[in-house]
Formats: sequence, C-alpha cells, structure tokens
Amino acid sequence: MTDPLTALFCGVIIALLVVGAELSRRLLGVPERLTRMSVHMGSGALVALAPLFFTSRWWPAGVAAAALIVLTVCRWRGWLPAIHAARPASYGTSWFALATLILYLAAWNTPWLVTIPLLVMAFADTAGVLAGERVRVTNLPHGFRDKSREGAAAVFLVTWVAVALGWEAFGLSGAGSALLIRLACAPTGMVIEALSGRGSDNFTLPLGIAFTLVLVVETPDQPMMLLVTEFVAVLFALTAFHLRVLRADGAAGAFLLAVWLFGGGGWPWILPLLVFFIFSSLLTRLADGLRGERPALEQKGGRRDLAQVGANGGIALLIFAADLFGLPGYLSWPAFLGAVATATADTWATEIGTTLRAEARFITNFRRVPAGISGGVTLAGTLAGLTGAGVLALAGILMPPARDLAGTEVFVAVIGGGFIGMIADSYLGALWQGRWRCSVCAAVTERHRHCGEPVGERVEGVSWLDNDVVNLLAAVIGAGSAVLITTLF
Repeated sequence: MTDPLTALFCGVIIALLVVGAELSRRLLGVPERLTRMSVHMGSGALVALAPLFFTSRWWPAGVAAAALIVLTVCRWRGWLPAIHAARPASYGTSWFALATLILYLAAWNTPWLVTIPLLVMAFADTAGVLAGERVRVTNLPHGFRDKSREGAAAVFLVTWVAVALGWEAFGLSGAGSALLIRLACAPTGMVIEALSGRGSDNFTLPLGIAFTLVLVVETPDQPMMLLVTEFVAVLFALTAFHLRVLRADGAAGAFLLAVWLFGGGGWPWILPLLVFFIFSSLLTRLADGLRGERPALEQKGGRRDLAQVGANGGIALLIFAADLFGLPGYLSWPAFLGAVATATADTWATEIGTTLRAEARFITNFRRVPAGISGGVTLAGTLAGLTGAGVLALAGILMPPARDLAGTEVFVAVIGGGFIGMIADSYLGALWQGRWRCSVCAAVTERHRHCGEPVGERVEGVSWLDNDVVNLLAAVIGAGSAVLITTLF
C-alpha cells in the first residue's frame, strides 16, 4: 500500500474512533470519560505504529498536522464532547497531535524513538487517570495538579512495561539492558505526568520519555549512569524539600533537571546549577533569618516551587538539549552559563538588596521605591548580583565540557551576560510585570493573593507577566548576551 493510501486509511480509522465514541455517548449513554479514554488509547496505538507502515514521514506528519488543526477548532467551538469533555477543560487532544507531529518530524529515522514514547503516552497516561479515579486514596502534595499517588504508581508501572516491551520489540538490546532502560525511564515518566496539568501531559510525557531515551543511548554505559543519577537526584530533591528550600513540586522539577543534565552531560552541565542552587538557597535562608518577614511586594516566598525552578533552569535545559542535538559548543556553553548566571545575579541582588534595606531606586526613573519591588535596584544589590555572576562564571570555566571552552573570553562573557540579564530582569519588572491592589488592605502587591484573599483590581503591568515569566525572559536575554560577547572576542 502506498503512503497516500495508508494515510487515508489511518485518517479513516481515527475518524471512525471519534464518530464511534460520539455515537456511544449519545445513543448508549457511555460516560464521556470512557469514550475519551478509548479514543486516546486507540489513536495513540495507531500513531505509535506509523513508522512501521509508512516509508516517508511527510504523509503521517500531514495527518498529524491536520488533526492538530481540526481538534483545536473542535475544542474551541465545543464540538465532539466525547473526546473533549475533560474536567478541568483542556486542549489535551491538541497537545496529543502536536507531540505526535514533533516526533514524526524530529525522530522519524529512529523508529523506536517515535513508537515507544507514543505508546507510553497512549497507555500510561490512561492508566494514571483510571487508577486515580478508581482507587484514589491519597492526593499528592500541593503543586501536583490534583494528582494521586495511586495514579502516579500506575504511570510508573505502565511506563516500565511499555518501554521494556518496545525496547525488546525493536531488538535494541538484551534483557539486562532493558531492565536498566525501564528503571531509567519509569521514574521520569511518573514525575512528568504528575507535574503536568490540563492535558499538557499528552505533550510533556512523550517528549520527556523521548529525551530520556536519547540520553540513554548516547553512550554504552549511559543507562547505568542515568540510573545512578536518578538515585542521587532523589536524595537531593528530598533533602531540599526537607530543609524547606524547595516545595514538593519544585523538588520534583529539580529531580528532572538533575536527571537530564547530570545523566546526559555529567558534572560540567550540572555543576553551574548546583552552584546557583546551593549558594542562592543559603543566601536566601540567611537573608530570611536577618530580615524576618519577606517584603510584602514580593510575589513568592523563599521556598522555590516548580514555576521558579523552571524559570531559573528551563532555558539552561533547552540550551543543553540544543547542544546535545548539534549546536556548537562555542555557542551553547556560554549561552548555558549566561542563563544560569542571570538567575544567580538576580537572586543575589534581590536577597542582599532587601536584607541591607538600602535605598532602592526605580530603574526607569530613579525615584525612591520600597525595597523588594520589581524594577527597584540598589547599589549593594547590583554589586552582589555582579559578584554572583562572577562566582557562576568561575564554576563554568573550572569544569567545562571541552578544554577549548574554558578561558578569559568565556569568563568575561558569562559575567557580562549575567549582569545584562539581571538589568533586563529589572527593566521587565518595572515596565510590564503585573501588580494588583489588595482587596483587603488596599496595598499594591505582585502576589495573586494578599491578606489571605485573592487580589482585586490590576493596577499596572500585564496580567500574565509575573515574576516567573520575567525571570524566564531575562534568562533568554542573559544567554543571548553571553553568546554575543563571546563572538566579539
């Protein structure tokens, strides 16, 4: 059968699954939860096996792209409740199609890298939902999107089985290696699914499993390395949570960062983040002890949650992934360090500036403002931020991934990138970060809750541009600035 006919055949099967689910809902009264899951598993298994049926990626990719458009429109218009009636409402089916499209385009020539992650998405996600609904006993802590321990355990077990079976079906290795593969992938899949909400696990779970598999096959001893890394990452995350440095979801996010960066890149790629995390956490705890209550204007407290971990380490992880897939080291390494240096400089500047209670000036017009407000800068804080960027730069050049990536130019570029990113953070916070008026005490705050109640009217800024988004954008600017300074050398 030619690719066009196979694409038509697959499209008809998916359409029949959707129509059958809708008819079952309307005529037989089948619960929408069951119809949605049946379509999810059936279509997931079909798209997972596409590399076995097609000779080229373009026809199945075209079907996935068409499905992405159709499903998004249907969800937007409220059509096909048999597959969209999720609580809370989400674009989970669209995330499903998008993840499939990305894997087809990026990994088609490596069929197992398409099939195994999509099988995990089709069955592990469904198993987690069923277990959570049927045998839910204990919810996971706040930050895990109303997920249960029973659902997480089901995702772990099904991921274990799907990865092991797929690995063996493609004849990639013997049983011993397959054991290490599933030991490496199952915890990662469980954590990704637990952290993902509103249907986004249909996107994050398959891509996260695919990325883990890439790390696993990078070198012959990588499965064991990744397994050891996961053990160390668990200890690190639990310790940080116990010491009240990270919240539960932040500890889970730190676990993923440690697994991927250390398991895939070794000490050079994890050391800068460890320097940032350890020194910044110590500084935060010291500042809290000296300062007492944190400034009311600050959006969050000292314990970092998932959003803060992602804002501080997400760009660095993306740069590492780009390096893994071929970005030259003379670009990726300064960019990676520049992103982490920005987070370090911003944290050190904030903690020192608010602890010393030095006079703060608004960065756009230099008028006096309360210490701790986004956009407010102090001389002490600025010098502390510059020092933090320098410490991070020193850690980066002492243990680079390659000998030719250490040197004065990298050191200067990282300090410069961290400093520019810190200044950009202040400008973004001053110009566009959202601020609200407390509905109880009428104080202006960056928090979404104040005095125990949701805030009232927005006073200034963009509603979706909170401190985490500002930190993320600043990290991008810091990374880009470090690369630009490096090229000038």
